[in-house]
Amino acid sequence: MGFLGKSVLVSLIALWCFTSSAFTEEVNHVTQTPSSAPAPAPYHHGHHHHHPHPPHPHHPHPHPPAKAPVKPPVSSPTKTPVKPPVYPPAKAPVKPPTKPPVKPPVSPPAKPPVKPPVYPPTKAPVKPPVYPPTKAPTKPPTKPPVKPPVSPPAKPPVKPPVYPPKFNRSLVAVQGTVFCKSCKYASYDSLTGAKPVEGAKVRLVCKSKKNIVAETETDKNGYFMLLAPKTVTNFGFRGCRAYLVKSKDYKCNKVSKLFGGDVGAVLKPVKTPGKSSVVINKLTYGVFNVGPFAFDPVCPK
Repeated sequence: MGFLGKSVLVSLIALWCFTSSAFTEEVNHVTQTPSSAPAPAPYHHGHHHHHPHPPHPHHPHPHPPAKAPVKPPVSSPTKTPVKPPVYPPAKAPVKPPTKPPVKPPVSPPAKPPVKPPVYPPTKAPVKPPVYPPTKAPTKPPTKPPVKPPVSPPAKPPVKPPVYPPKFNRSLVAVQGTVFCKSCKYASYDSLTGAKPVEGAKVRLVCKSKKNIVAETETDKNGYFMLLAPKTVTNFGFRGCRAYLVKSKDYKCNKVSKLFGGDVGAVLKPVKTPGKSSVVINKLTYGVFNVGPFAFDPVCPK
């Protein structure tokens, strides 16, 4: 309890003691027996009401009261009860909050010591007989499945290389024919209706350090064979070209573009056995083809 609580409690106790003392003195003063009591009033019958007179206040003498003779007890007139003074209710002293008593911890009743159960002596465990580990049955080795032999893809048959015909060194002979186109097909590269030209001039030009030129004329069948100079061999024929130059027939004298007769035709070696070479004047010539060449005719309009 704090200082303020203690002060309130002391004040309440002092107030209660003072109130009790004052109330006791007042009661003693009222209940004290007077020395001379007034005679009772006569009782009258009739319709008069009895009005009790209030008691006169008693003034005590300064001298001590003389003892009265002993008389039979006379009932004193009924007095109105004196109400005690009403005081405000005294506040009950504030008691400090009482803490609940702390119960001592109750220990559970001690159990009698439990005796451990007595077991018969344990026998040593019987070890099972130890057998050698059984070997797993050996399986015969499984052979992998035999795959059928895979044959490699068939290679295409190797063809022997085709080599150009081997030429022995020889001289060069160029052959061909010359025609005159018909007026009907003059504007086409066609020899339909064409006629051979006799006496047409053909020229061979081979390029080297200096141009080598050879010329010849056609026969009545329009055929020609032009022999190159002996300085030109079959090893250097690729530098030679054959040209159609002119015709003796003035009605068919315009060189056409057929097979390059106007710009120079390339020499093509003859590969037919027995015809690829020719012997002239005991000299062997390799035969090359050009043409056929043609002239465009002068046709009537």
